[in-house]
Amino acid sequence: MKLFSFFSNLFTKSVLSNNTDKKTFDHYFFDLKYYIIPSASQDDFSSLLGISKERVDYLSRTFYNFTFNDLIYEYRYNHFMLELESPYNTNLSIESVIKLCGFESNENFVKYVKEKHENFNK
Repeated sequence: MKLFSFFSNLFTKSVLSNNTDKKTFDHYFFDLKYYIIPSASQDDFSSLLGISKERVDYLSRTFYNFTFNDLIYEYRYNHFMLELESPYNTNLSIESVIKLCGFESNENFVKYVKEKHENFNK
């Protein structure tokens, strides 16, 4: 019976830990829009959450089917599309909107869009 309790506790802690890590990941990444920080990185995010880089990548791949870095760029791009349509940004240049969304430069943005387009056409 003690062995059963041990494994039951271990399983429960593991499931709760995974759920807590995902909720924390989602809160910081999506709710607080971590991805629009220009210096966003897997190292920084893992430090912020207090979990390993491998765990960050695992959560990203398992729940969103992207590496963490690809997830950052995908959500920056999605954010860009929303900001581009916003009436509040009509007086801003495209370059300003690109930087507002976390891309370091126009070139960085164009490179991502080209890669996204090439991957989509494969």
